[in-house]
Amino acid sequence: MSGFFQNVWVFEYAVIPCIVAYLIFDLPILIRRFTRKAYVPVYFAFVPFGFSDELYAKYFDDDSWYVVGGPYKASEIESARMRIISLSVLSVGLTMALSPIMAAIFSHYVLTLEQQSQFFWTLAVVKAVLLCKSLYDLHWEYKVTEVMSLWFVATIYIIYWVFLLTLYETGLDWVAMKDQLGGFAAIAEGVIDYFVFEIGLQIIFFGAVGFLLSWHLTNGTARPQAELDSRDEEQ
Repeated sequence: MSGFFQNVWVFEYAVIPCIVAYLIFDLPILIRRFTRKAYVPVYFAFVPFGFSDELYAKYFDDDSWYVVGGPYKASEIESARMRIISLSVLSVGLTMALSPIMAAIFSHYVLTLEQQSQFFWTLAVVKAVLLCKSLYDLHWEYKVTEVMSLWFVATIYIIYWVFLLTLYETGLDWVAMKDQLGGFAAIAEGVIDYFVFEIGLQIIFFGAVGFLLSWHLTNGTARPQAELDSRDEEQ
């Protein structure tokens, strides 16, 4: 017992390495966010509600943040819905594929084993907090639970959280193995095979989940400018 307290007392947290590793993990998300290409925040990865993008703001007539012109016309709803579904699936796929392997490569070459462990738990805690915040918002702010059970969404989030951490660990083991066989060149040459054969099923699974949830939540929940359509037809 005394050894435990001694370890706690002298524990040193690698703040900068963990922050840098986390930023690298989120780099694909940050790039997509600022370029507004294939972006859905991790905490909206499966449920495209709220202020995650102008597309969603207009679709659900929740445009107090972006102010991009109000809801879509009724004739535009279906195409907007298809873009929302496609964007959600693509975003989930990119998040599951790129983020863990990029962080794994950085961790392998830069972090010590102890720092890798610290980053793993940092990633786990930060993502858990973001997902819990999302659940709170989905229930209390955006009323998504009127369409889908909060417990169901929470279960999906937990599975997503576990898989995200597992993919980081899988990527770390794969990078270490490839590095021993042929260095960084072997990693670069094998990364496509990694996406297809090592984690392909996980990417397909969560892409399907993202599709089904987005399809369900956008089914009949849009608020179109039906009145504007009628006026256009009269003119």
